[in-house]
Amino acid sequence: MRPPTRASVISAGRRSRWVVIAVWLALAMLAVPLQARLGERAADESETFLVRGSESATAKQIIDERFRRGSETAAVIAYFRESGITADDGRRADADALALCRSGAIPNLTMIATPYQRACGETDPLDMSPGASLLTSPDDTVILSTVLMTDDSTPDIEQAVAAIRDIVPSAAGDESGLRAFVTGRAGFEADRKAALEGINGTLLAVTIAVLLLLLLLTYRSPLVALVPLAVVVLAYLVTAGLAYGLVAVGLTEVSGQTTAILIVLMFGAGTDYCLLIVARFRDELRRARDVEEAMVAAAQRTAPAIFSAGAIVVGAMLVLALADFNAMREMGPILALGVAIMVCAGLTLLPAVLTTLGRRAFWPAVPRLEPESAPAVTFWGRVAGLVHARPGVIAAAVTALLAAGALAGIGGRPALDFSESFREAPDSVRGQQVIRDHFIPGRAAPLRIVVAQEVGGKVQSALTQGPHTPVADMHAVARSVGADGDSPGAEAQGQRRSATDLLIFDADLRMDPFSEQATDAVPVLREVAERAADGHTVLIGGTVAENYDARQALERDTRLIVPVGLALILVVLAVLLRAVVMPLYVIATVILSFGFALGVGSLIFTHILGQPASDPNLPMYAFIFLVALGVDYNVFLLSRISERRRQHETRRAVTEALERTGGVITSAGLVLAATFATLMVLPMEALFQIGFVVTLGLLADTFLVRALLVPALAVMLGERNWWPSRQTATPG
Repeated sequence: MRPPTRASVISAGRRSRWVVIAVWLALAMLAVPLQARLGERAADESETFLVRGSESATAKQIIDERFRRGSETAAVIAYFRESGITADDGRRADADALALCRSGAIPNLTMIATPYQRACGETDPLDMSPGASLLTSPDDTVILSTVLMTDDSTPDIEQAVAAIRDIVPSAAGDESGLRAFVTGRAGFEADRKAALEGINGTLLAVTIAVLLLLLLLTYRSPLVALVPLAVVVLAYLVTAGLAYGLVAVGLTEVSGQTTAILIVLMFGAGTDYCLLIVARFRDELRRARDVEEAMVAAAQRTAPAIFSAGAIVVGAMLVLALADFNAMREMGPILALGVAIMVCAGLTLLPAVLTTLGRRAFWPAVPRLEPESAPAVTFWGRVAGLVHARPGVIAAAVTALLAAGALAGIGGRPALDFSESFREAPDSVRGQQVIRDHFIPGRAAPLRIVVAQEVGGKVQSALTQGPHTPVADMHAVARSVGADGDSPGAEAQGQRRSATDLLIFDADLRMDPFSEQATDAVPVLREVAERAADGHTVLIGGTVAENYDARQALERDTRLIVPVGLALILVVLAVLLRAVVMPLYVIATVILSFGFALGVGSLIFTHILGQPASDPNLPMYAFIFLVALGVDYNVFLLSRISERRRQHETRRAVTEALERTGGVITSAGLVLAATFATLMVLPMEALFQIGFVVTLGLLADTFLVRALLVPALAVMLGERNWWPSRQTATPG
């Protein structure tokens, strides 16, 4: 007996099942407070979208460690009057700045500067604070106030931006018509966090409601609908507690995006694992009088498939740990942990609860003992008959349809810029647009250039005076800590700081800093700066450079993660099926459905939803979820085929497996698609796109790949499916 089956059998015991239930309840209760703490840690996304080892991440680290000034996070207040800023508007900006200084509501405030005065903050020894010319638009319709704070943690930024918005005029305007927008890096971060505020609660509510409806429609029993959800909830709480432990000891990090996808993945995959056991348990109750006997039989037939399917998803998620992009890398271990815990709960807690409830779990549609009789002709019986009769035609038609959809995505789409990241533009986006229209566009998010002081002038000249340079303005904002002292660590090394003196320059681009054009300019600017620095330190960071480094990292991660993930899945399938041929074409069909989802999704986004730009993370996320979960659910069909092959030749085994599992596997696919569709209720365009494409791919996989294409190919290949295994069926 395999270990997963043994665990399920123990969970069905008369006494041991109560121990299992008590242990899970105790673990969940202990994890409840830790789940809240995990949410608090996920709120800080200051490092989430950086790339480890990248130039922009190194620049940020140096700025944070070596500069008193320059390491601050900036909130930019854009005061706008279409008819032109008045003297009263200037006095209002100064008054707002003083009020903010005195309020004490901004954590770690270092300076507030307006075009007319510095309201608070220490005097910079190099007098590098923004001057009036940098804070007033050429057409005199906009003035800027800059609020600098040293802490870039997301909760503190949220608090600061909220305090600013309580004092300055609203974006709609005050009684005089003066409008104010809070933007800059702090404004962007606060608005992104606000868009995700309550995301986990929303997802939980929507997901549970959708799943409860689907389960009620499937089983027409309130208890059997609630039990899988209760099992998943307990597993999720335990996962959240353990995940917080991993984060607390520094083994990984977590973001709001990760916790959102964790909910969707655990509720979708977890409910499906439960569905397979519930369906098989119901079937066994029709054959066996004893409830424990029925559960043991159900476990023996489903636990190996669930364990293998879970192993595929866990492996695929762990492969994400190889990524350089922080948001991708940190997601892998936590999602893998969630699926592993869910498999454990499905194979232990669910059998314990179902055995305790017995036949009552299915009330009012209680399964009764039924004599063996010829099964009635069902919908899936007719589908299986069609597949058996015309496998070549079905395989060709489905392949052609999926390939045509995949070809629609050739050429790709441009990347989403910041203003397109929200379903509805928040204050920071509108403020950035005001700055773009009335200032140098790059003023809202300047490049941050760290350069050795002795070549600072050369680098500045090279970047601003070229014939086609995208840099419109560049000015020094800070120099490294301790002008008359040693650099950090210099005393220990017995050397004085000389050539290690560093400057920070802010460089404003001529184009929208969140556009793809600005991102494309980064490698050229780095090359020019390196030539001018002539071997001295020069690093280009800031939001624009971080976007470029993230794009490059995603391309590198894709080239690594895709082949490693596919190889891992192939190995698991080959071990499960003891064959090579079937795993190869199963993976190929799932990749085809992935291409179909991306291609058709691209057409719908561009021509129907009016969103031609794409989130750069979309292909990678879609690949991981569609391939891992697509293969995952094919395992349930393939394991039943392998089971039936012990009595019949392969062609008959395929059609019998499809007839007997078509309903439950299709229900499982619909449940999973429905849970990913809940991401579409969120206000972030990236999560909407991920939810849409993964849902589309799962539906294609459920109704085309698993129901038609894989069975048709299996029928066509017959015994060759199992090469190199020489096992033959025992005729039945």
